[in-house]
Parts: sequence; structure tokens; C-alpha cells
Amino acid sequence: MRLELSAINERLKSDPAGYVAACDELYQSRVEEAADVVTSRLNESKVVLLAGPSSSGKTTTAGRVRDALNRRGIFAHMVSLDDYYRPKRDPDFPTTRRGDPDLEAPEALDLDLLSEHLDLLDRGKEILVPHFDFRIQAQSPADFRPMRLKEHEVVIFEGIHGLNPILTARKPEATRLFVSTASSVYDDDVEVFDRVWMRVLRRIVRDFNFRASSAEETLGMWKNVRRGEKVYISPYKKCSHYAIDTTHGYEVAAFRPIAEPMLLELEKRPQPKLVDMILEGLQSFLPIDPMSLPETSLLRQEFLPKQ
Repeated sequence: MRLELSAINERLKSDPAGYVAACDELYQSRVEEAADVVTSRLNESKVVLLAGPSSSGKTTTAGRVRDALNRRGIFAHMVSLDDYYRPKRDPDFPTTRRGDPDLEAPEALDLDLLSEHLDLLDRGKEILVPHFDFRIQAQSPADFRPMRLKEHEVVIFEGIHGLNPILTARKPEATRLFVSTASSVYDDDVEVFDRVWMRVLRRIVRDFNFRASSAEETLGMWKNVRRGEKVYISPYKKCSHYAIDTTHGYEVAAFRPIAEPMLLELEKRPQPKLVDMILEGLQSFLPIDPMSLPETSLLRQEFLPKQ
């Protein structure tokens, strides 16, 4: 999808609250359409696989789809694929070319257990949903929880590898949703802000607010994150039953007051070309106060601190 810079700035100047509301409504309409797809495929499977790259808004979007299904009389459970991670100490844990543990690889998940659970749930059998404790890098059996799907219930498995064939081949009838920022911003025919840069901004702001990570640290990891996306995630967007664009027309303007100072203050610049392009793009947008966004905004729910 294509967004026009002049239209964004004009709306932010003349009616910022109205524009924010319109963008939020557009995003919600996409969520409702995704819920319609899940509903139409209930006879195929009660399992929904929701995937997307880093900072695409997967968790919040999965929750919105769950709520939309609930309004249709379909109770939806949610499970994070992160809870199926294997301990990095496993001898056959995947590694990068440098020999480091590769958390971006689907083989980092316990695929046999996950496949078994998908099948059992679709047949109305009970499972114990695992819990992976990232503090100890291992499963925490004390936090496992039972789950069984009753009539008019579904389960949404959310994670970066939800559409990878290594998983979907084991459950081909599952409903597949893909989530990402799919809209770039143009000034006439010139692209001024790429859709991937939006996720960079989201990741920088989120890591700063919730993971005590600097912009330098986030950018230092971004190259490997993108490597994993290009190999394990993005090629399978076309395999989804529905793709949800989580781009909000106002988001660059809202992230600018937070991200721009952090990028300008970098003493070292991991991926300097990327930083320069993002900084140049940011300057094209009229800034708005991110904390003026409604609590229901995707940006407030997933990337910005609570008031």
C-alpha cells in the first residue's frame, strides 16, 4: 500500500486527533476482515497460525483478532510460539555461521512437540501448554497450563515462524495470518520512508522502553534480524490466507520525537547508511506527541510506555 507524505502532514496539521482515529479505524477494519477469514474456515481447522517479522505488531494484532472472534461468539485462546523454544544447551540447537545460537531459525523451537499439540487441539484433546523462562533459558514446568478446545473455540499460535513450511506442512489445514508493515510513504514518486524502516523505529522505541536497550544495541542486532526474516519469514507471506497491514499513517510522526534524538546522539553508527536514511526521512514528517495517542492505539499498546 502507498501512503502520501503531503496528505499525512496536512491531516496532522489540520486535525491530528481525527487522523489518528481514522488510521486506528483502518487497522481495526483489517483485524475484522482477518476474523471473518478465521470464522469462514472453522470447519477446516480450529488452529490459527499468526506470523510476522520483528516489531510488526503480532502480539497486539493477535489479541485484536481474538477479541473480534469473541464478539462473533467464538472463544479464542492465545499461545506464544516463544514458549516452544528449546534450551540453547541442546547439542543440536541451530547455530549461525559464526557458531552462535541461532534464535531466528525455526529449528530453535521444539517442532515435534508443537506439531503434536496442534494435532491434539484440533481433535479436541487436552494439552499442557509449555512456558519458556527466558531468564533461565529453559522450560518452566511449574507454569505449564492445560488447554482443550471446546465447541466454538479456536487457538491462535503467534510467533515469527508461524507460516514457515517446516511448521505448516505438519498442519496444512490451519488458518494462516501474516502481520507486517506493508505501506511505504511517498512524496510524489519518491519514497521518503520505507515500510521496513517503520519496524526499525518500532524496535528502537520498544527496546528502549521495555528492554533497557539503546538504539546502538538495537541497530547492532538488526542485520541478523533481517537475515532471519529474509530466510525464514518473508518468503512465506504468500502462503497466508489473509495479510494484515499494521502500518499507521501517523506512526513516523509519533515516533520522531523519541527516535530522532537517539539516532542523532549515536557515537558509533551500526549500519550508518540505514541510520542516515531514516534520519533524513524523519525530518519530512510533522512531529506529534506520542503520549497524546489514545490508549487503544497499537503503538501505545505494544511500543510506548504506559502513562
